[in-house]
Amino acid sequence: MKVQNVRVIVEDDYEAMSDRAFGIFKRKLRDARVLGFATGGTPLGLYGRIADGCGNGEVSLKNKISFNLDEYYPISRSDARSYRHFMEKNLFSKTDLPEGSINFPDAELQESEAVLAYSAAYAADGPVDLQILGIGVNGHIAFNEPGCTRNSRIRVVELSDNTVERNGRVSARAITMGIAEILESKSILLMASGRDKADAVMRMARGGVTGDVPASFLQLHDDVVAVLDEEAAAML
Repeated sequence: MKVQNVRVIVEDDYEAMSDRAFGIFKRKLRDARVLGFATGGTPLGLYGRIADGCGNGEVSLKNKISFNLDEYYPISRSDARSYRHFMEKNLFSKTDLPEGSINFPDAELQESEAVLAYSAAYAADGPVDLQILGIGVNGHIAFNEPGCTRNSRIRVVELSDNTVERNGRVSARAITMGIAEILESKSILLMASGRDKADAVMRMARGGVTGDVPASFLQLHDDVVAVLDEEAAAML
């Protein structure tokens, strides 16, 4: 079905949702050179399937370039709580994506240097062809919290108390791609699972476009598919 400009696909459960997302990823991978990755629990099923696919020859990332949406700031890439460590553990080390093709915010630099460095990398190799997204319970995408603007770009942000609490109090700040970079993506695949995401999903897809629900800006994009389990789709 079509909700605004967001195509919604509902599957029975998390495993079926991950299977469907992988099918979409495989199809779009053929024409995608630059991949955008998200962290968090929701895409883990997809990442496991990508890793298996690289192992059995079903897919390959060897000629691809990647960008990640965000990283805590400041934090060492070797810190087990960092998003870089998460991606190395759950995807990068299990695929044929070359180390030199991975773009990631450097949260060990001074703030202005970190923003300039990631902005320069994006200017050189972006925009993203296929962007994987999750959604926060308050409607954030990447670390663009409520109150952000359509024109926001790569920057260091203050995280909401809700996000800090749900993410285990790792940091109150993060470096993130902005709404502008996300909307520059050629194609967007959003995944959401669980009843606690249902309100955010409903407001993303059926509410008005507003900075109070950053994910609602996705309605302005012409190629967004949201793959949900039944619980996340409960309010649609």
